[in-house]
Amino acid sequence: MSGFSRDGFHVLFNKDEYQFSFRGLKSLMVAFLVLHLIAAVLAPVAYKTIVWWNTHFPNTLNAHLSSKPFPEYFDGIRLFLLVFTIPWMFIQCRLLSARKIGYSGDLTWYSNFLRFYMAGLISTVLVLGILIAVGAVEVESSLTFWGLFGGLIAAFLGAFLMGSLEELVFRSLFFRMFYTAFTPMISVVLASMFFAYLHFKPPLGLWDYNTLPSDVTWLDGFSVGFWVLAGIVVNFDFVLFLNLTLVGYTLTVVFMKSRSLWAVVGLHAGWITPISLFMNIAVREGVEPSIWWGSFRLTDGFFTTTCLIFIAFYFTSVYKPRVQAGYS
Repeated sequence: MSGFSRDGFHVLFNKDEYQFSFRGLKSLMVAFLVLHLIAAVLAPVAYKTIVWWNTHFPNTLNAHLSSKPFPEYFDGIRLFLLVFTIPWMFIQCRLLSARKIGYSGDLTWYSNFLRFYMAGLISTVLVLGILIAVGAVEVESSLTFWGLFGGLIAAFLGAFLMGSLEELVFRSLFFRMFYTAFTPMISVVLASMFFAYLHFKPPLGLWDYNTLPSDVTWLDGFSVGFWVLAGIVVNFDFVLFLNLTLVGYTLTVVFMKSRSLWAVVGLHAGWITPISLFMNIAVREGVEPSIWWGSFRLTDGFFTTTCLIFIAFYFTSVYKPRVQAGYS
C-alpha cells in the first residue's frame, strides 16, 4: 500500500521494501560536491577567456558575456554540469522506465495533472485573494485584459516547465535516494528540508560587483563555491525555510501516495502559475511586509505557513489516491 508504509515502488536499485541502502545518498553527496569543485576550477578559466576574447576580438556576444559578474559563471557551469549528471544518476539508480520514474500509472497523465493543477491553482488564488482583500499586497492599477491574458499564458508555460524539471529531479530521484536509505517519514522530512535548502540563494554580499576582471583570481571560484553551499547560514530566514519545507513535504507526500509524477507536476505548476503572474503585477514599493501576512513573494509570512500546514495535513491524513475504475 502506498503512503507512509514502506512501498517497494519508491525503493531504488531494484530492491524491495524490506531492503535499505545508502548507495543513492552517497552518489548524491559525491556528485553534489564534485560538481561544485569542477565549477570552482572552471569558472575563472571561462571568465578570463571571455574577457580576453572581448578585449582582442570585441563583438556583441562577448561584450554581453564579459559584462556578467563572475559568480554567474560559476552558477552557469554548475548548472551545465548538472544537466549531464542527472541522466547518469537516473541510470545508476535503475530508474530506466516511464513507470518507475512515475510518468505512467493507474490513471491517465492528464487526469492526474489536471486534478492536481486545479487544486494548486485554486488554493493559491484563495491565498492571494485574502492577502489582497486585507491590503497586505496590492496589484498594479494599469492592467489590461490582454496584458493579464498574455501574462497568464507565460506564467503557465513557465510553471509547467519549472514544475516538470524540479519534480523529475527532486521527487523522482532525490526523494527516492532518501527513501531507499530511511523509513518513509524520515525520508520525507529530510528530502523536504533538502528541497528547501537548495532553494536558498547565496548571500547578497557574496561578491563585489565592482571587482575588475583583472582582479579575479584562480581561488575565487572556490570562494564562490563555498558560499553557494554554505550561504544559507548567512541569510537564513526561518519562515522562508519552513514554508519551502512544507511545500516540499506536501509534494513529496503526494508523489509517495499517488506514485504519479504528473500529480506533483500539476500541483507544483498550479501553485506557481498564479504566483508567477502576481510577481509581475504586484506593487512592490510602499507596501511594508509583515511577519504574519508576508509580502508579494507569498512564501515569507506565517499566514502562508498556516495555509500550508492545513494542505500538508490534508494530503497526509485525508487524501487517498484514486484508482482507475476496474483496476485491481
